[in-house]
Amino acid sequence: MPLYDDLPGIEACLASLAENVDFAVDRVLLTNDAGPLADEIEARVGELVGDHDGFSYHRNPRNLGFVGNCNQAVLELDSTGNDVLLLNSDTVTTRGFIEELAAVLSLSPDHGIVTARSNNATIASLPHRLRDAGSPRSPSRTRRTHAAVAALLPRFTIAPVAMGFCYLVRRELIDQYGFFDETFAPGYGEENDFCLRVGLDGHASVLANRALVFHVGSTSFSSDLAPRLRFGHEKILVERYPFYVAAQQRFFHRDRDPVDTFADVFAPEDDAVRVALTSPTTARPDWDALALALANIGPGMECTLVLPRRWTRRARRRFRGVSVTDRATTRAVFDVAVHVGGLDDVPAALALNDLSPRWLVVEGPEKVGMSSEGARSSGDSPVHHVLEEFVDASPGRGDPRPLEVSITALSRARIDVERLRRRWNVVIELATEAGVITYPRRASVRRRAALAFASRWPQLADSTRKALGR
Repeated sequence: MPLYDDLPGIEACLASLAENVDFAVDRVLLTNDAGPLADEIEARVGELVGDHDGFSYHRNPRNLGFVGNCNQAVLELDSTGNDVLLLNSDTVTTRGFIEELAAVLSLSPDHGIVTARSNNATIASLPHRLRDAGSPRSPSRTRRTHAAVAALLPRFTIAPVAMGFCYLVRRELIDQYGFFDETFAPGYGEENDFCLRVGLDGHASVLANRALVFHVGSTSFSSDLAPRLRFGHEKILVERYPFYVAAQQRFFHRDRDPVDTFADVFAPEDDAVRVALTSPTTARPDWDALALALANIGPGMECTLVLPRRWTRRARRRFRGVSVTDRATTRAVFDVAVHVGGLDDVPAALALNDLSPRWLVVEGPEKVGMSSEGARSSGDSPVHHVLEEFVDASPGRGDPRPLEVSITALSRARIDVERLRRRWNVVIELATEAGVITYPRRASVRRRAALAFASRWPQLADSTRKALGR
């Protein structure tokens, strides 16, 4: 556990370790990296752990930076030959976390690095995508979500990389490959580089879906230095490992379970019903049908129009006061997705697949007042069988009923997990065969240029990104 500053975080982490580590099996090594609060931290650590034989303490004579501190601890101070868990000092552990991490590591000799789920850990965050994208992913929210979906998820998920906040590494890999590359000093990207380096020889990075560790994040570097390091080191990664970009995309398309994608829908934080309203991608939206759908959904639901970018400006002018978002950039998930118009094109099916675990489809204005059983795809399109099998039905087949009633009933219905997985995989295969999903051989020149720009002028880059909406 590397120590630098953030004394309150260190105190909380030590308290959780004292409660959740079995010291008959494991030991904790604390390494003080001579930061601005080195003396204060040393005194407080002494008070908290005292002569507890499960903790050992080392103070560096000079600051080594995060990468140097970790390398020294793992390669020099620890002579046990044991597997190593790196744990950031701004974390709070939960009962059984280390036992579950170790168990997942031992499930296969190909498992090289294992990380826990968390409230703040990029792709290991749970929930990762939110029903309300502007709300915080608090520890309490993550705890409730994890309790709701952990048993539904596979025990582990293979990921492109593991997250450095809680990073269990097989000792044989350290003996064979060394540890963190000093190129990434003082920090950011070093753990990803190690994962990708050992991954070239078949050693997998793994998310342990039943282990939970809370994480504050971004407490080690100043607000100006952090983005410079993050973007600059990301540029090194995508140039050093050209396959990294495709691996990230494959993770979200194929490797991650859809229960993980829609975890926030399985465990909603509120009673609101959030609805995504979509239309075909291959033609101009049927504005009258969308207007009628909005009128039928009613004011008691939170509805967002999710459209191709070329139509978002017109939609905002036409439907003032209605939330409108670009289909390509939205990261929210919804309780129900309602598609207005024939679901006959693969991009529309892919967009719908990504928005919600529950679908309703209505073909036009005359169908909006009907339940979803009245919706059928026109013609023998590539996604016709997807529509037939996976459009969710409402009670009372054939009965005319307001769209709002159908949505309400569907939002309260239990999600069939196995059916959701079948739907997800079928749509992904359709999109891949149609060329809608492709995986780049390397990061584009534009992306690498953007990373280089952001590493030099992070504040300007952030303003530019917000202005472009991407």
